[in-house]
Amino acid sequence: MPYYTCTNCRSIIDNVLRTNALLFANLGSTDPKSAYERAKIEERKNLRAIRKHDPKLIDSLIAESIDDSGK
Repeated sequence: MPYYTCTNCRSIIDNVLRTNALLFANLGSTDPKSAYERAKIEERKNLRAIRKHDPKLIDSLIAESIDDSGK
């Protein structure tokens, strides 16, 4: 069920997005680049774990994450 029509799916996706935001919020300017890479990997792993709730939305978020890592 899509994010916009399923309150349970929305809650699950929002919790994972919040967790992913904290991954990056807890990184400091003195952390090595490898810490950021590990956070990006963890972010994509978290998104893939909830893909079944809204594949279209999650695929777009994963694609955005991959695009950002190339910059």
